Amino acid sequence: MSALSSHHPRQALDLDGPSVPPPDGLLSQLDNPPNGNHIAIPFITVSVAVSATLFLMRFYAKFITKKLILSDYLTFVAFPIFWVYVYYSYELSWTGGYLVHQWDLRLKDTAAFNFITFTATLVYVWYIALIKCAILLEWVEIFVPRGERNFFTWAAWAMCVFFVSFSIIIFSLDMANCTPFEANWNLLAPGRYCRFQVPQFVLAIGITNFVLDLLPLILVQRVIWGLHLQWHKKLGVSFMFLTGLAAASANGVRIYYATRFYVSNDVSYYFSILAISSLAETLAANMVLCIPLVPRALQGLKQTKAYTLLKGYMTVKGDGNTANTNQSDGYYSSSELRRIRKPREHWFMSSKLDTNTMNDLTVHGDVHDAESERRLRDAGA
Repeated sequence: MSALSSHHPRQALDLDGPSVPPPDGLLSQLDNPPNGNHIAIPFITVSVAVSATLFLMRFYAKFITKKLILSDYLTFVAFPIFWVYVYYSYELSWTGGYLVHQWDLRLKDTAAFNFITFTATLVYVWYIALIKCAILLEWVEIFVPRGERNFFTWAAWAMCVFFVSFSIIIFSLDMANCTPFEANWNLLAPGRYCRFQVPQFVLAIGITNFVLDLLPLILVQRVIWGLHLQWHKKLGVSFMFLTGLAAASANGVRIYYATRFYVSNDVSYYFSILAISSLAETLAANMVLCIPLVPRALQGLKQTKAYTLLKGYMTVKGDGNTANTNQSDGYYSSSELRRIRKPREHWFMSSKLDTNTMNDLTVHGDVHDAESERRLRDAGA
């Protein structure tokens, strides 16, 4: 962002002019500049709808189980922060817009654009730290028997502590970066002095998040495939926990465009891409955290009175349609129209384990796998 001052000597600033000179052969479009809001806003809306649905299902699953663990408390803290992040994601489209080139922004409008990106970055740092720690601690609860401390436990806690510590450092450096404080977003603040450049923070965050997305996935896959389960169960659990690859992919995109951002003065354009990829990462993290509890929430919904009434209504309506069909097509038999089919078992619910037999298992033998399978069943059954 400091590239702006090198193109505009302070004594010759034109606040209504472009914030940086356009490249050779291009002209600035300061009035209604072309933007990518038609891409960003639908993506934000879909991300919000999916995340809200998943969070509600997670909260409902926890309500019916009436059991809270540390990851749930972290989720409760992170949930309102997510909505603050969503607000600033939308506000970026109202101020300047997504994918607007820096030379299409008026100099006087850059402070408002930079304030949103500065604030959204701080909110993102805290949210992603909380939600990823919640994921790691939830996995410990699922795969590590109570009272046990194995390699996965210590690795998960170590990654959580490292990520929180890193986020605190980034947050503190970002807050103390520029003097006066307004200079963090106002490039024209008198006496502006910044110790670090924004692209350095962006690249550091992207690389760290990418590494801390892959390590837990590798560790949890190792644990899953070491369980004494049928291979189709392992495959189902494995695919569910591979949702985190979406977050790693989003961070891969962040790293690529962070390197472009590092060497370019087209700040608004590349930062918009980084903002979209960050939102994609938060969506993937929400999915990783909430999807394991979706089967339990759906099972709980099936036991509600509203579902029973709706099912009864649909059954009566279906019987009426069947009767009409029998009258017009008499050669169809009722056995062909209404076949009784055994419902397909969910892979979480298909366990043959009797929980009463767990006391007979050895502590260092099959009890670890039985306990993990029981917790998987509790999480998703």
